[in-house]
Amino acid sequence: MIWLDPERVTLSGSPLAGVVSITVDRRASRFVEAYSDAGPHVVFADAPERRVGVRITRRVDQGGAGAHRPGDAAALAFRVGPSASDARVREVAVSVVIEAVENRVDRKGGATQVIACVAVSSDGASDPVIETPVAA
Repeated sequence: MIWLDPERVTLSGSPLAGVVSITVDRRASRFVEAYSDAGPHVVFADAPERRVGVRITRRVDQGGAGAHRPGDAAALAFRVGPSASDARVREVAVSVVIEAVENRVDRKGGATQVIACVAVSSDGASDPVIETPVAA
């Protein structure tokens, strides 16, 4: 999933300014394949363990890059939709643990920060990314 220019982004309840995009990547942490004696092709495949990564990309101004550190547990929340008045606006909430904070400076692009996180499920079975429609 890719959300461009999300609104009202908060991390640990504090506003996070300058967010350009939030991405969610899903991959198998453990992947199982089984073959039969009948031929060379896979007859069973499963991903019993999955990892959901979240990347927050933002522009950093003179106010600083914040005090986010690897290992910090945080609640990420934001709003997305085609427009603020559209009925398809959704609120997204994710519990995360910060994995890395990377800062980059480019003469043309200015200062950017990427906060890489791992999404954490509340019970291990439910999806850690929760999208809720916002009532109009």
